[in-house]
Amino acid sequence: MSAKRREIELLLLAMLAAVPLYATQTISLPPLLAFHALMTAMIARVAAGRSPEIVPAPVMRALAVAYIVFYVIDAAVISRNAIAASTHLILFIALYQPIESLRTKNQLQRLLTASLIFVASVATATHIAIIPFVIAFGFMLFRQLIAISHLESAATANAAPVASPTGRAAGFYVAATGALGMALFPLLPRVRNPIVPGIVGKLTNAATGLSDSIDFNEQREILPDATVVSRVWMGADTMPFFTPLRLRGTLYERFGANKWQQGRRDFAPLPAREGATQIARPVGFNRRATVQQRLVKGGRLFLPVGTWEVDGPQQLYEGPTRDTFMVWQTRRDVITYDVHLARNTSPLRVRRVPLSNYPVTPPVAAMARQITGNLTDPMAKAGAIEHYLATRFRYTPNPADIGHTMTVDNFLLQEQRGHCEYFAAGMVALLTAVDVPARIAGGFYGGKLNPLTGYFVVRREDAHAWVEAYDGESWQTFDPTPPSLRPGNSEGGLVGMYASALGDSISYFWDRYILTFGLADQVSLAIDAIRTVRGMVAAIGRGTRRSAGEVLSVQFGMTLLVIVAAGMVLVWVVRGRHSLFDRLAAHLRALGIEVGTSMTMEETLDELRRSRPDAAAALAPLIRLYEEEQFSGRPDRVRVRAIRRGLANLS
Repeated sequence: MSAKRREIELLLLAMLAAVPLYATQTISLPPLLAFHALMTAMIARVAAGRSPEIVPAPVMRALAVAYIVFYVIDAAVISRNAIAASTHLILFIALYQPIESLRTKNQLQRLLTASLIFVASVATATHIAIIPFVIAFGFMLFRQLIAISHLESAATANAAPVASPTGRAAGFYVAATGALGMALFPLLPRVRNPIVPGIVGKLTNAATGLSDSIDFNEQREILPDATVVSRVWMGADTMPFFTPLRLRGTLYERFGANKWQQGRRDFAPLPAREGATQIARPVGFNRRATVQQRLVKGGRLFLPVGTWEVDGPQQLYEGPTRDTFMVWQTRRDVITYDVHLARNTSPLRVRRVPLSNYPVTPPVAAMARQITGNLTDPMAKAGAIEHYLATRFRYTPNPADIGHTMTVDNFLLQEQRGHCEYFAAGMVALLTAVDVPARIAGGFYGGKLNPLTGYFVVRREDAHAWVEAYDGESWQTFDPTPPSLRPGNSEGGLVGMYASALGDSISYFWDRYILTFGLADQVSLAIDAIRTVRGMVAAIGRGTRRSAGEVLSVQFGMTLLVIVAAGMVLVWVVRGRHSLFDRLAAHLRALGIEVGTSMTMEETLDELRRSRPDAAAALAPLIRLYEEEQFSGRPDRVRVRAIRRGLANLS
C-alpha cells in the first residue's frame, strides 16, 4: 500500500465511522455534513498529490485551543447534551489530526479517533444494517494497523519497506474476531444503555392509533411505512376466531371543534396476580396468543381485540382513557407478553355508557333514520349503518388526494368519500343520531402471516380506525371501511411473499436474539446446555454397558487402527513443517546462541560473529534470504526451499 493510498484510506476510515450517525440522530445534520465535506476536500487534495492542509496548521491549532471553551458552551447551550457535544469534539479532532500529521507522526492516534467515532455510531444503532458497516470498518482498520506494524518492523530491522499483503491478513482478522464475538456473545453480561436512541427513531408522526386526536381541521396524508410495530403468534386453533387481527391502542370518545379526542381519565394501576393482569371478563371460549410489540407510543399496549388478560408485564395501568392500557417501561424499546383471548368480553365493573357528544344536525339525523328504518335493536342499527357506508361510500386510501379538509357532516352529506377515520367518525355520528353509544377505536388491522415462522407481522402502514358500539353490556366491533380496501389486502406474487417473509424473519431474529437477548435468555440457554450434557453423559453410560464382544469387534479394531495411523501421519507432517524462524533458531541454538523472544535474526547474527565468525559467515546469506522472505510482498517458494536446503547442508 503506497503512502498516498494509505493516507486516503485513513481519511475514508474516519468518514465511514460517522456514516451511521445520520440515521441514529445522535447529533444534528449540519455538523455531520460539514465534517464529511471537509474530509472530502482533504481526500481531493491528497489524491492531487498535495497535503491535507485545507486550513493552515497555526489556525487549526488556535481553533483546537478555543474548542475547549466551545465544548462547554456546546454541552450547556447548543446541543444541551453531553453525548452530542462529545461527538462534535471527536469529529473536530478527526479533522485536526490529518493537518497535525504534517508535524508529528500520529497515525495510531488517528486510528483511535476513528474508532471512537465508530463506537459512538455503533452504540446508538439497533438496526441489522449495522452489520455490513461493522465488517467494512473492521477490515479497513485492520488493514491500517497491519500496514503500520509492517512499516515499524521494517524500520526496526533496517530493511527497505515493501508492499505487504494487508488485504488477506485483514480479512482473516475480521473473520476470526467475528467468530470469537459470536462465540462469546451468549456469555457476555447483558447491559442496556437507556441514554442513546436507536437507528430507527420513535414513530412520532401522526397516524391512526398513534396520535392523541383525530383532527379533521388539518390536511392529513397517509404514506406507506413498513416499520414493524408488532408480531403476534397464534395457534391454528386461534386463527379462525381472532383473524383478521385487530390491535387496539387508542379510543376516541369526545368530539369538539371538528376533532375527536380521547376521553379523560387518570392513569390507574391494575392489580396483578402471579404475573397476570385481568382487564375484562371473558365470555365464551378462550384462546392464547403471544405478542412482541415495539413501544411506539410511550408504554401503550396495542392489544388484540378480545384480550381479557395480559401475562408478562409486572405492572399495567389503565389510561389515559378507559379501556386503553400501558406499561411503565422507560428503558425498553420492545416488550413481549402473552394475552388470553375470548370470543366476547365484558367490563370488569358494570358502568353506564353515555352517548357521544357529537352535535347531530337534522340532516344527519334524517340520514340515520332512513338507514335504520324500523330497527329497534342497537346492534341491528349498527349493522345497517356499517353496511350502508361500506357499500355506498367511496374509500380514499390517502386523504391528501381529496385536496381539502372537510367536516364529518360534509363527508356524510356531500363528499361521501374519505379514508378510514372519516368512515369511523361518520358511523359514530349516525349511531349517536339513533341513540346508540359508540366510539372510534384506533390501532392496527390485518397484518401479514409469515409462513416461515407462523406469526402475523403488523406494520405501521396497517394503521386503521374502526367503531365500537355498546350493546348494553359490552362493546361490539364494527368496521364501515370496505373490507377489500382495509390494510393488509395488497396482493403480491409467491416469490415476493416468501422474500418478504425471509427478510422479516431475519429482522425478528436480530430483534429477539441480539437486541433483546437478556439475562433470562442466558439462564434458559444454560439450562438447555446442562440438559444436553446430561443426555450425552447418559447416552455414553448406556453405550459403555454394551457387551465386550460388541465393542471389541473387527470393525471397531479397524477403525481404531485407521485413526492411530492418521494421527501418526499428522504428527509427522506437523513436525516436518517447522517455520523458517524455528529452523534458524534451532540451528543457532546448536551453535550456542539462544534466540530470545524480542531478538531479531540480525541481532543473533551479530552475537554469533563475536563467538564463531566462520559459522556466522556461512549463516549470513541464509538470514539475508529469510529477511527478504519475511518482508516481501508475497511468499517465494524457491527462496524458502533454498533456505531449508542451506540449513540442511550446514547441519
